[in-house]
This record gives sequence, C-alpha cells and structure tokens, in this order.
Amino acid sequence: MEKKKTISLRSQLMAARKKSMNLFADIAHRLEVVNVLNGVEWINDSKATDLNSTYYSLELMEKPVVWIVGSSEDELDYSILDKLVKYKVKNIICFGAYETNLKYSFANLVDSYAHKGTLEEAMLTAKEWAVEGDVVLFSPAVSSFDLYEGYAERGEHFKSLV
Repeated sequence: MEKKKTISLRSQLMAARKKSMNLFADIAHRLEVVNVLNGVEWINDSKATDLNSTYYSLELMEKPVVWIVGSSEDELDYSILDKLVKYKVKNIICFGAYETNLKYSFANLVDSYAHKGTLEEAMLTAKEWAVEGDVVLFSPAVSSFDLYEGYAERGEHFKSLV
C-alpha cells in the first residue's frame, strides 16, 4: 500500500510539473513549437540558457529527441542530464565555436553526435537525422552572447531557419 501511495504521489507531482512547464510554452522562445515538417516537430527553446532549463525541457519530451545544444568555453557538468539523454535523446548536435566536454559526456549514449560551427549547419544536420515522429529540440543550455545579442535573437534566427 505504501508503494502505491508513492507512485501516485510521484504521478501527481509529474503532472503538476508538466502543467506548469506547459505554461512556459506561451512564452516566446520557451518550448515554442515552430512547425511540424514531414512529421518532425521543431521546438524553439532558446530561452534555455542553462543546464537546469534544458533539463526540464528534455524531461517534458515524449518523442525521440534530436537535440541542438550550444557550445561554451566554460566547462559545464553535464552529468545532471545523463538519464534524460540516455532515455530521450537519439542524436546531439552541438553548435558554436567551442568543442565542449558534451561530446565526451554523451557520445556513447546517443546514436549520433556532431559539432557544427553555425546554427545553420546544425539545423541541416538535424534535418538529415530527424525522421517522422521525432522532435528537434533547440535547447542550447548556454548563453548566447558569443554569437547573438541574447536568447531572443538566437531564437528568432532558429525560427527563421525552420
């Protein structure tokens, strides 16, 4: 009986979290569905400028994910994303000037990993890899200041490319 209560409570907490995160979808650049092309959903989550924001975005994904993530010269501890990447992400495309430790953290957990210099190149790779039923999640997990004025400009660029 105690186990059943725990499962029920966990289900309620997850439902509440999902409901609150769905409210973010009404905010530009936060889990914003840009388009569905050939059965692939393209989601702009440019507002995810840190690992915690990306964690919650990945947690909400119910389809296989092709994740476009930004690079940073800062060494980040990606370990908080291990389980989510293992069970939800099929491909990772890192874009930007820096080759990060992301490659070494997740390359063995996904089908494919690529590093591209620009968002345009990353999106072309995502288009190649994504198949019907997938979601391409643009959730950079880093700030945008090395390439853009801010997350809004980065998100608008993503949307224009979709």
